[in-house]
Amino acid sequence: MMLRLLLLALLCGGVSAGSHSLRYFHTAVTPGSGVPEFITVGYVDEEPIVYYDSELGKKVPRQQWMAESQGADYWKRETQISQGNEPVYKTNIQTLMSRTNQTGGIHTFQRMYGCEIREDGTTTGFIQYAWDGSDFISFDKENMVWVTPVPWGQITKNKWDRDTAEKQQRKGYLEQICTEWLTKYVKAGNGHLKPNPPKVSFTASKDGRHLSCVATGFYPQSIDVTILRDGRILGETHSHGILPNHDNSYQLTRTVRVEPTDTAEFSCRVEHRGLPEPLVLFLDLKPNSIPILIIAIVVVLVILVVVIAVGIAYKKKAGCFSAGNKGYNPTKTSDKGESSSNSSAMA
Repeated sequence: MMLRLLLLALLCGGVSAGSHSLRYFHTAVTPGSGVPEFITVGYVDEEPIVYYDSELGKKVPRQQWMAESQGADYWKRETQISQGNEPVYKTNIQTLMSRTNQTGGIHTFQRMYGCEIREDGTTTGFIQYAWDGSDFISFDKENMVWVTPVPWGQITKNKWDRDTAEKQQRKGYLEQICTEWLTKYVKAGNGHLKPNPPKVSFTASKDGRHLSCVATGFYPQSIDVTILRDGRILGETHSHGILPNHDNSYQLTRTVRVEPTDTAEFSCRVEHRGLPEPLVLFLDLKPNSIPILIIAIVVVLVILVVVIAVGIAYKKKAGCFSAGNKGYNPTKTSDKGESSSNSSAMA
C-alpha cells in the first residue's frame, strides 16, 4: 500500500456501516520543502479531529465538538506528546537517508496507526511506516513481529523485534487504549458522525455523448460510484474527486463519454455507509417519443396548409375563367344539338 503525503486523508475511508475508526498520521519532511517539517493529523472515521505542526507548535481541535468535549489538560498533554515526537521523526529522516544512500533532496518519513471498532463489536488495529511514499515497516500484532518489504528495513526490524516490552505496549495500545479513546470520541461527536446517505442522479447530456452520475449530500466522504455498460464497469470515467459542500457533506460527479447511438444498458452504482444496500440507477437512452410526436404534428400541419393553399389557388383560377366569359352568348343550336363552334362549320 502506498502512502502519499497529499492523499493521507483519503486513506481514512473504507469502514463498514455502523463501524468507527480512529487513525493518526505523522509526517516528517526534510527542511526546505515549503511545508512544516513535522505534521500530525488525527481522524475519527473520516473527520479530522486534531492537528499539530512544527510551525504552529501546539495541537488544536479541528471540530467544534472536539473543542467543547476536551478540557485544557487534554490539549496540553496532546501538545507535549507531539512536541516530543517531532525531534524523533526528524532524526529518523536522517537515519533513513543514510540507509538508502540519499545525500540530498526532499524526503518524507510517515507513520499511520489506529484502530477500528466494527459493526459486530470486533476490533482491529495497525501501525505502519513509510519512506518516500512506499512501505517501510509494519507491526503484525497477532504474531508480535515487525514486517518489512525492503532489504534496508531489516536493521530496524531486528532491533524492534528484540524489544519485547515495546511490542507488548504497542499491542496494548491498539487493542485497548485506542479503542477506549475511539469510543469516547464517538460519544462526544454523536450526531456529527452519523452517516448521511447520498442523493444520486444519473443523466445524459443534450447531445447524448456524455453520461453523468452525481452523488451529493453524503457523509462521510468515503464513497464508491461506478458507471456500468451492460453490467460491466467502465474504467474510463472522469471525475474531479470528492468535493466538500457548504454543510459539511460531500459531492462527487463521475462522467463517461458514449456514442449517442449506443443501445446498451447504462447504469450507475453507488455504495456508501449511509445506504443499507448499493443504490443502482438505470438510464433510458431510447429516443424520446415527444419530439417525434411534435415532428409528426408539424408535418401534418404543413400538409394541411399546402392543401388549403392549393384549394384557394384553384378557386381563384376558376373565378378568373368565369370572369373572362362575361357577355358571351352562345349561338343558338339546331335541334340536332350541333354547336356553332364546331370545326366543320368554321370551314
